[in-house]
Amino acid sequence: MKKVVGVVLVAVVLLLALPWPGLAGHSKTRYYFGFNVGVGGPGYYGPRPWGPRPYWGPPMVVAPPYPYYAPPAVVVQQPPVYVRQPQPEEPDYWYYCENPRGYYPYVRTCPGGWMKVVPQTVPPN
Repeated sequence: MKKVVGVVLVAVVLLLALPWPGLAGHSKTRYYFGFNVGVGGPGYYGPRPWGPRPYWGPPMVVAPPYPYYAPPAVVVQQPPVYVRQPQPEEPDYWYYCENPRGYYPYVRTCPGGWMKVVPQTVPPN
């Protein structure tokens, strides 16, 4: 019989030490019912057995998103680069004179007019 009374007494003590869900609301003042068993030495800060809990500040306020518009992208365009195409080279000509007979620059003046001649490796005589 003593064992049964001991077990019931331990069960009642444990039930009273459990937190009560009905008192776990969001009120500013909370009460603690039960027993505390001090375990630990100096520097142990266990749950407080009485009084209000510490105040942590106002609740967090969530605001709607702030409308932010990114500035327009700046694209720096380089001026176009014009590359002048090389002109096809005209074939080099030798200038021949009939009177006096010879090629420019050996003959400085040609009264009858210069004749264009396609160059050859060896000038004709």
